[in-house]
Order: sequence, then structure tokens, then C-alpha cells
Amino acid sequence: MHQLIFGPALFFASQALFYDLPEYLNIVSNNSFLQVFSLGHFPIHPIFMGILWILTRFLPVNAIAMVFGAISIIIFHKIAKLIFKNGSYWLSTVIFALFPAVWLINTNLMVESVTLTLYLAGLYFFLTKKAMPFFISLFLMIGTHLQSIFWIPALFLAPYIFEVNFKKEDVIKFIKIALAGISMSIVFYILLYYCSGRIPGGTTEQLATYLSSGILRMIRNIWLSFIRNFGTLTPFVLTLVLVRKIKSKKVSIAWIMFLVLVAIMGANWQGDFMGRRIIFSGVILALGLYKYLQKWSVFFILYLLPIVAANVILYSNSSPFITPNIPKGQVLIETHFLKPFIKYDGTTLWIGESDLGVIDNYLKNGTRVFLTEQAITAPYLLLVGQNYHITSLGKVGDSESRFLFKKYTVEQYNDSFELKRFNGVVSAEAGSPVIYYDQSFWGRLARRRIDYGDIGTWLWAFAANHRDPTGWIYKDARGVVTY
Repeated sequence: MHQLIFGPALFFASQALFYDLPEYLNIVSNNSFLQVFSLGHFPIHPIFMGILWILTRFLPVNAIAMVFGAISIIIFHKIAKLIFKNGSYWLSTVIFALFPAVWLINTNLMVESVTLTLYLAGLYFFLTKKAMPFFISLFLMIGTHLQSIFWIPALFLAPYIFEVNFKKEDVIKFIKIALAGISMSIVFYILLYYCSGRIPGGTTEQLATYLSSGILRMIRNIWLSFIRNFGTLTPFVLTLVLVRKIKSKKVSIAWIMFLVLVAIMGANWQGDFMGRRIIFSGVILALGLYKYLQKWSVFFILYLLPIVAANVILYSNSSPFITPNIPKGQVLIETHFLKPFIKYDGTTLWIGESDLGVIDNYLKNGTRVFLTEQAITAPYLLLVGQNYHITSLGKVGDSESRFLFKKYTVEQYNDSFELKRFNGVVSAEAGSPVIYYDQSFWGRLARRRIDYGDIGTWLWAFAANHRDPTGWIYKDARGVVTY
């Protein structure tokens, strides 16, 4: 089981596959311990940066995730023992460890690799009524990521969801401690911003993104975040057992409040691993599924195993972020989502950020311009780690680079494409998509899906006669495709 859970981290523990990590590694490698506390991007993640500064001195980055992952699984097991006391409660620990999102965070270093461990520590100390360790856990958790403030209500729902004997006055006492921890953490952030002279930018931008999503996109984000990161069949199994097993109104209300909290956190779209926003819910979900499934939890574990196994194989491959094989000193057009990973000895124009109107000037001056395959499909077929972003397969054949094909001749060059000036009459078919599909049985679903091993996803694909695209390109200004 240990090899299955942590396999990729053992073999490729130095890969930084997720967007923030290359930036953070650069910061901790080139600054002092005290400096790194205020150098992360919003909301600066001071405790995480301090931990990273210390541990990267003697551990590869994903080995750090593995250490925190092991600690989180140990703490989770202790929590399960506290709640269930006897029986095969270890099954809940296996469910927790095999949730796809939990597995990814435990084998690939992210801020949430640390936050989840501290969250579990907070829950453990709350259930054991240890006030000071509880306070410290929350302070460190919030200092690791400010958004974890929104995880805290789930801690206080746990005794009601699992019907743990907890006095009302004890709950009130620990709520006061939590409020003190939140207050001190906010003061800590304010002092860091004040002492460093930084402006806490990012709050308004993130709030605007959240509010501008629209209700339908929010529902999509919640649904996809849940099923992709905890299993396609999980919401159906959970709904079935809750409806059949819950008899108490108090327990029902606690579950509803918990699911509302998950929905609030999961509604926001981000161009990274979205599952980490709701990773805290994996704790309650795993405990809840075991509580109501009991010995039948074995079958749920058997359902999760192929999902994780498929990702173990995927993450055992080398990094997918490779600078294209093109001449130096020219121009590379790449999607801005890969900005942390692509280092090209020349000029790089980022789709979604750079002014691509300068391409004409480069071509007139004899500078060659190249376009990557990822830039053609972005923001779709977007890589997050070794997986496709959970929303990246939702639209096919209409990406941000399409307009380039209506203006230039596009020819293949090694693993990329080269743009050339076109002086003729633009074809009426310029910009028309040519979409590729793998017609094999196992090619029905894209191999890089996080849920590739999910039988629920396969059942849906066959029932809907769905087939994922493997990629696409557009006819260029001549109306032809060279691929």
C-alpha cells in the first residue's frame, strides 16, 4: 500500500510539476530564512515558505510532500480511532489516502500538502480537547494558507456529523480559541506586509474572478472538483447512504452545512489543481463513508484503487514540461499557463498575456517565430502536473491561438510549428479546426485525465458515446494543415 500511495515520489521526488512550486523554490534558494516569509505571491504563505526553506536544504521537494502525507495519514488514523473506537476503522484511512486529490497532494508538494496536515492536527486536538496544541495548529495552518480560514467551520461540524459526545460549553470554548487563532494569524499577515512594504494585492482580483463566474459555471466547478478529485461515483454513494442511514435531524443539518461549505470553496475556477481548494472535505468524506458503509467500504476501496494506480503510472513518467527543440535566439509562442516551466534562450510571447501583434515585426526582420502544440490548444488540454485540468476537456477546437492560423502559414518544425508570412488571398477555410481522436478502446478517454481509472467515468463515456480529443490544429491562411 505504501508503494502504491507514494510510488512516484520515491522515484521522481525532485520534479516540480505544479505551477507555484518553481517560483517558491527560486525564492527559498536565493533568499534568507527571514526574507522568504514575505516573498511568496498573494497571500504569501509565510509558514509554508519557512518550512520549505528549511526542508529543501536536505530533502527533494516531493519527498517533503511524502513526509507530510505520511504524517497526515497517521493523524487521520488516530482521528478515526477516536471516533469509531473499535471495528475496522482503518478502512477509512485507506479511503482517505486513496482519494485522487489526497494522493496527489501527498506525493506532489503544494501549499496544501502542509495545510492538510495542520488541518488534521487541528481536528485531532479539538476532539481530544487540547486547547494550546489546537490553537498552534490553527495559527500555523492559516499562516500556511489564508484560505484555510474557511476550512475551520468543518472542524466544529465533525462532532455533530459523527455524533461524538462533546459538551456545548467545550464547543464554545474551542470556537473562541479558533477566533483567537484567526485574529493572531491576521495580525501576523498584517505585520509581514507592513514590515516588507508590500501591498496585499490579489484579494480584489480573486474576489472578482469568483463573483464573475456565474451560477452555472460555479455549479460546474463544484461538480467537477468533487467528482474528479474524490471519485465520479462518490456523490451517488454518499447520497444513497446519507438518505438511508441518517435518522437524526441534527446530523442531517450538520451534513448539509458541511456540503454547503464544500460548495462555497469549490465554486471558484482556478487555472491550477482545483481539487486542493476542497481537499479538507476528504477528511469528513472518508470518515462518513466508512461510518455508513462499514465492511462494504472494501468495495469502495476497490473502486478507488484503479484511479490511483492509473495516476501512479502517469506520474512515474518524466516531466511533460519540455522546452521545444527550436533554434536559439528566435521567438517562441507559448501559453502563459506554462510560464514557470519553460525556459527558452530567445524571446517568448505568452498567449493570454503578451501582445501578439508584434509577430509581424519579428517576421519582417527575419526572426523566426515558433508555436508549441500546447499553445495551440490552450486554455484547453491544459496540463496541471501530469493531468489535464479538470475543465480543459469541456471545449474542443476553439482556443486562443486560432486567429494566428487565419493570418499566417503554419508548418511543422520538429515538435513545434513555425509561423511564416502569407501574402496571398486568405482561404475561406482558414482557422477551421481539424480535431484528432484516438479510435482505440483505451483511447476513448484522454490518458491524462485524473479520473482515467474511474469506472464511473468510463460508464458515462460509453453511455453518452463520448470520446475525448487527443488534440487539434487549424487550417492555416492557405486553408491547409501540415501535421
